[in-house]
Amino acid sequence: MLFSKVIGHATLKAKLIGNIREGRVAHAQLFMGPRGGGNLPMALAYAQYLLCERRGEADSCGECPSCLQTAKLEHPDLHLTFPIFLAEKQKFCEPFVTDWRECVLHEPYLDADRWRDHLESENKQLRMGVDIAQEIQRKLSLKSFRGGYKVMLIWLPELMDTAAANKLLKVLEEPEPNTVFLLVSTDADQLLATILSRAQLVKVPALRPKDLAQALREHYPELGEEEAFALALRSEGDLLEAMDMAEKNEEELFIFFRDWLRACYRKEVVTVVDFADGFQKLGRERQKALFRYGLFLIRQCALQWQQVPELVRVVGQEAEFVQNFSKLLTDRNVDRIRQELETAHVHVERNANPKVLFVDLSYRLMGLLRGKG
Repeated sequence: MLFSKVIGHATLKAKLIGNIREGRVAHAQLFMGPRGGGNLPMALAYAQYLLCERRGEADSCGECPSCLQTAKLEHPDLHLTFPIFLAEKQKFCEPFVTDWRECVLHEPYLDADRWRDHLESENKQLRMGVDIAQEIQRKLSLKSFRGGYKVMLIWLPELMDTAAANKLLKVLEEPEPNTVFLLVSTDADQLLATILSRAQLVKVPALRPKDLAQALREHYPELGEEEAFALALRSEGDLLEAMDMAEKNEEELFIFFRDWLRACYRKEVVTVVDFADGFQKLGRERQKALFRYGLFLIRQCALQWQQVPELVRVVGQEAEFVQNFSKLLTDRNVDRIRQELETAHVHVERNANPKVLFVDLSYRLMGLLRGKG
């Protein structure tokens, strides 16, 4: 992937290119960033520039044999490792490499949910076991095909079992010459401290609203400038979230969330149960989107309540909602409401019963909004 194809992050791109051109290539690098921010595309662009035979000052050439192979994720010196559904007959990444290539080439900003959906088994947990660690060691024992760098890209290393992570510690600390590990993670808290200490951190931040809005307008020409910028703000730098919003009717989510909170405030139990039925019919991804969107609105309300309206980034009906709902916030409930929504999002991810979850959440919010939480 070319650096020019990675959205935004101009300063980081220049720094990474400068490090390679000056010969300062760390043997293990951790590309850390939030979902939809571009850590995987950035790592892939870095790998292509590293393997390129005719590097330019600002990007790989995109035309040499190495670039053509890397662009298809088929370079013999670019090894790909990623989590899978471990089973008795499924212990290695190799049988799934074609599927993973297909996913990344279709959407370079790939996340775990999309990869799980591609494998068509949403109720299983993605993992990397000790056999995958052995597979990594075996691949790195091979000589470089083109005589240059060998790149081992490990996507979502936080999903690696403890035994597998421990098995990689020595090779991470003392790899073979011209071997580069590129670890691409979205959650440093789940990584072993021993792995963190052995890798150079490359922070890939969330996308800036201006860069994200421009990317949305290129992808969806029908979007107006103001609408694209509003989506960029609402998604908080997450390209995947912004694209989901652009493809779906977000006004429906707003109306659902607004009217549900009104029912909670009025303690309309029958209406809340009806909302729970509607929530159950949304589907897991839409349920998660509702909670993420709700958290965005609650943060805007908190900013309004703190009397910093210049930081509030909503327009139209959302602005009216923020003005009204912020009056219900107090020192006692503002953080608790956020915590309840975040906890509900986690429970949806873990396949909790959606109707039971939503009814329970509604009762909790009834107490918080009436000052009894």
